[in-house]
Amino acid sequence: MSQFQTMLKKDVERLAKGSGMFAAQLAVMALADPREGEHTDRLLMTAKRIGDLLDRIECLRHPCDLDLLLFFSRHPRAYLITERLAEYVGYELPQVAQSLETVITAGLLRRSPDSTHPARLYVLTPGSTRGGWLSSLLRIAATRKGRLAVIHALKQRQSSGPSADGESGPVAAVK
Repeated sequence: MSQFQTMLKKDVERLAKGSGMFAAQLAVMALADPREGEHTDRLLMTAKRIGDLLDRIECLRHPCDLDLLLFFSRHPRAYLITERLAEYVGYELPQVAQSLETVITAGLLRRSPDSTHPARLYVLTPGSTRGGWLSSLLRIAATRKGRLAVIHALKQRQSSGPSADGESGPVAAVK
């Protein structure tokens, strides 16, 4: 235990006895600080958890799929054109179109029917059968470190070839 952790633990114990107005915040900080070796265990558990969640959700294949879901989790009802959405999430338009079809087909997102206006209403549908697993994955991916871990897991799945159900990954179109 570091000197800071020892001092913090003593302060928390003192504050927990009722003196000081920030006792609860300090107690949370002290409990949240990982012990020696705990960080590695937590990372391994998170990687396994991410893999399990991706297995259950089944449809996420590309980092853009994840970033679209993160965008719509922050903006559950968005009225915009696809080009603007591509700018917001930082991917090329064809990839955004493909990822939109992926998450819409999976039932994770709804899109308003074609209309005369190019803007469409997108509505996140967390009540789908995958909703609970998706919300867990999005909680992990809400931080930079978590998002990078999920993207890493997605890229590992892409590079490992055919999926467990025998289907192959994305195939390039031939003109």
